[in-house]
Amino acid sequence: MIVSRKHSAKRRLKSKPKKRMGAAMVEFAIVANVMFVVILTCMEFARMNMVRNLAQDAAYFAARHAIVPGATKDEAVAEADRIISSLVTSGYTIDVSDLDSDSNEVVVTVSVDLDAVALFAPMFLPNSTIETTAHMSTERYDHFYQQ
Repeated sequence: MIVSRKHSAKRRLKSKPKKRMGAAMVEFAIVANVMFVVILTCMEFARMNMVRNLAQDAAYFAARHAIVPGATKDEAVAEADRIISSLVTSGYTIDVSDLDSDSNEVVVTVSVDLDAVALFAPMFLPNSTIETTAHMSTERYDHFYQQ
């Protein structure tokens, strides 16, 4: 049996689309919550990653500053403070190992309180810190040349 195209086209035109008044609003109300949570979570993790990288840089450059002969602990703390204060204004601590002429290693630890830098993470991760440590050998004379 051959069906003409006119007949099938008429059949499609007879069925009217169902009314979907307000469907977009309901779908938005369901999807928007998840979308906003995902966006805010991405922003929060990006901010925490920036702070972590900055703490690593501050510890590294402070250790680099302290390994040269004649450098002091206060100079290393000032260098780390200069770097980390570009993003974080409070809620961080800098610890540098004692330096003297016999020191073989410099250890710089930078800790940032998560409550001071994060917006939403402290609700889920209370009393958390981002901590990074840099270890470097000093360039001090280690009696390597003997006659």
